[in-house]
Amino acid sequence: MSVWAILVAAGRGERLGADQPKAFAKLGDLPLLAEPLRRLDESAWVDAVVVVAPPGWEEPAILLAEELGAGKVRACVAGGETRAGSVRAGIAEVPGEAAAVLVHDAARPLLPEAVIERVLAPLVEGWDGAVPALPVPDTVKRVGPEGGVVETLPRDGLWAVQTPQAFPVEVLRRALAGDAQATDCAGLVEAAGGRVKVVPGDPLLRKVTTADDLAWAAALL
Repeated sequence: MSVWAILVAAGRGERLGADQPKAFAKLGDLPLLAEPLRRLDESAWVDAVVVVAPPGWEEPAILLAEELGAGKVRACVAGGETRAGSVRAGIAEVPGEAAAVLVHDAARPLLPEAVIERVLAPLVEGWDGAVPALPVPDTVKRVGPEGGVVETLPRDGLWAVQTPQAFPVEVLRRALAGDAQATDCAGLVEAAGGRVKVVPGDPLLRKVTTADDLAWAAALL
């Protein structure tokens, strides 16, 4: 099946403390965006890539793709005010004949090829989506506005979800219709009644949020 990837790189990255968007913070000698873009371009499972860049950073993203020789990049578009808005901008570039779409956050640069295979497999089985995730190892408490514990959640069955997330193209397109918002694409598909399967994630898919996260990723390159 034809698989397109939407690489979401439109985050501002205030917690990173950089003077440019997170996707253009340095990871080694190149911008953070370079590593996930290279890995998607080299993946045997991915046929085409759409980059969703921070508004005003489309040209630097295109130049980076050219520098990397990322020949699968078909478009580079500006992101929206929200994550859902950014994914909407990206999926608008995916043609109707595409069968499946991967949505991946550029802030998770160390993308293993095996995870791409794992999230695509359930789509063949008829699932409406698949997400990689890891069991939550810590006790999780719900905390009220004044800092008091409201509830301690049972840890069994709690998973921390990562990207890339995979969906049949039309399933995600329908879930994105309108103004619905969620912290990930799977939440939108679930809200629309879709069935989403969890597959094993990978510790390498740690999200770069702070300078320490960036240093951790750089040490593993």
